[in-house]
Amino acid sequence: MTLIRAIEQTFCKLHAPTLEQLKEALHSIERHLLFVPDFKTEPSQLPYGRNVVFSSPELEVIVIHIPASRSTAIHNHGLSIGAAYLVSGSLVNSTFSLDTEGFPVAQKDDFIQAGEYFTAPADQIHQLSNPFHEPAISLHVYTPPLREVRRYLPYSEVLDYVI
Repeated sequence: MTLIRAIEQTFCKLHAPTLEQLKEALHSIERHLLFVPDFKTEPSQLPYGRNVVFSSPELEVIVIHIPASRSTAIHNHGLSIGAAYLVSGSLVNSTFSLDTEGFPVAQKDDFIQAGEYFTAPADQIHQLSNPFHEPAISLHVYTPPLREVRRYLPYSEVLDYVI
């Protein structure tokens, strides 16, 4: 069975899944995950590659490729929750809270190694970074499909003009 077929068969059965169910579904196709790098894309408009390999009204599955020394923007996932499996490389998952002005404030860094699962609960604001020398490739599943994702700029990147 191919990776895409395993994804279709596994994720079509899920209806309004929880984070734990998403993680369990990823775990159930673990033997197929070594083929995820075959579906990576190179970055074009974003600093990372993003390839939606399956989508339904309930969820979407995305291969993410973060090259060495690259990061995503600080962002949330709108109304979605997600689970992911790191196939190769290493990542830092930095979580943030918002200050009184709505700017992100770093809270915690989690180091993720190949072969580990990680989740994105509701309302999480985070950034995935690859400060290492090898590319990182992961498979992510979000429910509902990603919509209304918001990016956040740190205060240090916002220009303040005093008149």
